[in-house]
Amino acid sequence: MQQAKEVDPYLIDRIPIAKNMDHAYLLEVEGLCPLCGKNLLATKGRNKSKLYQIAHIYPNSPSSKQVKELYGLERLGTNCEDFENKIALCKDCHGLYDDDVTKDEYLNLVKIKRELLSIANAKEVISHQPLEDEIILVINSLSTVDMNTLKEVNLKYNGVKIADKFESNYTILKSKIESYVCSYYFFIREIFQQLEQNDQINFNIIANEIKTSFLKCENEKIDKSDIFNTLVNWLRSKIKARVSLESCEIVVCFFVQNCEVFHEIT
Repeated sequence: MQQAKEVDPYLIDRIPIAKNMDHAYLLEVEGLCPLCGKNLLATKGRNKSKLYQIAHIYPNSPSSKQVKELYGLERLGTNCEDFENKIALCKDCHGLYDDDVTKDEYLNLVKIKRELLSIANAKEVISHQPLEDEIILVINSLSTVDMNTLKEVNLKYNGVKIADKFESNYTILKSKIESYVCSYYFFIREIFQQLEQNDQINFNIIANEIKTSFLKCENEKIDKSDIFNTLVNWLRSKIKARVSLESCEIVVCFFVQNCEVFHEIT
C-alpha cells in the first residue's frame, strides 16, 4: 500500500531475502514452524524440499484495515525489512497470518520473535566464553559409571536438598534437575575432588566459567528452561570429543545444586 509507506517511515520497499539469510531464519526456529510445530523441510530423495516462507510480522504493505488493527502496537526492528520483523513460518500458517492479521495474532508472533532473538543473543554471548578442556575428564567418568558405584557414593552422604530455585511453572525442569542431582551430585563431586587432588583440574576455574555463562544468559532475560538448554548446548559445543546430551545435562544440574547456576527465589 504505497500511501501508507509514504506516511510511515517504518514501511520500506520489499528487500529480496539472500540465501544465507533464509538459512538464518530457518535456524532461528530450529526447523519447526513456531505457530503449529510443523517441520519446515521435507526429505525428497537426497534433497530437502522447502515447506516454509519468510513472513513479515508487521506487514510490508498493510491494508487500511491492518493499519487500524495494529495501530500503536510494538514493532520490531527499525523498519519492516529488518531481520527482527521477519520469521520463518510454514506456508499454511503464513497464509492464515497474512489474511487480515488480528491484534492478538500479531502480539503473539511479536512475543515469539522476541524470545527467539533473546535465545539467539544468549547463545552468541556465551559462545565466546571459554571452558577448561579438562571438563571432559568428568564427562568420561559419567559415561562409565555403573549403578552400584552411584549407590555406594550416595550412601556416604545424607540426602541432598534441592535448593528452591524454581517457580511453579518450571515443574518439569525442576523434576529433571532433582532426578539428576539425587543420582549424580555426590559422584561428580568426588570426581572433581579426585581430579583436583591429582592436579588434573582446577575446580574453581571451571565453576567460575559456568557461573559467568549463566550470568550472561540471565542478562538476556530468557526463561529458566531456555537458560538450562543454552548452557547444556554450550557445554557440549566446547568439548572436542563427541559426548551425550544427557552427560552435559547432568553436569549442568551439578552446578545448579552447587549454586553456580540459578538463584534461590527470594
